[in-house]
Amino acid sequence: MKFLITLLVVFIFNILFVKSQVQYVNFQPFLNGKCSGNSQGIGYSIQLDTCTTYDRNNTYMFTSSSNQVKWAQYSVENVIEPVCSGSATTTQTVKVGNCIKNTKIAFDESSLPAVQYFYKVSISNQPLINSNSYIKSFMYNVETCNENEVTNIQYFSNATKAVEKSTSRPSSYYCGASNQPYTYYCSIWGCGPSYTSANCQQINSTSPTLINQNNYYSVFCN
Repeated sequence: MKFLITLLVVFIFNILFVKSQVQYVNFQPFLNGKCSGNSQGIGYSIQLDTCTTYDRNNTYMFTSSSNQVKWAQYSVENVIEPVCSGSATTTQTVKVGNCIKNTKIAFDESSLPAVQYFYKVSISNQPLINSNSYIKSFMYNVETCNENEVTNIQYFSNATKAVEKSTSRPSSYYCGASNQPYTYYCSIWGCGPSYTSANCQQINSTSPTLINQNNYYSVFCN
């Protein structure tokens, strides 16, 4: 009897541990429809079961069951913190392991893909990030900045070009000397580099994301 009780306790503990373990859905970019060869482009790694955002115009909730990933997109405007409630503007379901076109996979309107990508979908216990990449890491609704509490990541393979939706202006993302991250941005005043390294910066009113004292971001190269 004591042995059976012990087994039951261990079983319940294992269930609770698995449910409490943080997992991420990864969208790894490729330039071909087989998602083969070297991965390059704009990639994403996003915590499951957590409302999050890359900009102030859309929030997302990702869930996983039966070897599938489903996400709902919500249209918002200048939100104070991530909110995923009400009617979703779009929903999509994909099978884990599939290679899919980047249709509706452009989670940041300030950095849209400049070319056609295909994404390999996977789930992991840690964010999956390509090497030699420019990385934007976000931590929403946390007490202190802690890279172990990352909610979502966006990364750019070195020299990747992106386009801002509102202006259609291009930017390129680089990892320079000593892994220093910088962007090369063109505006009506011309083009030039901007060095963008950040370490646990609090997101504030000048940031192109959310405004909340419990939100942080980092920008770095790996």
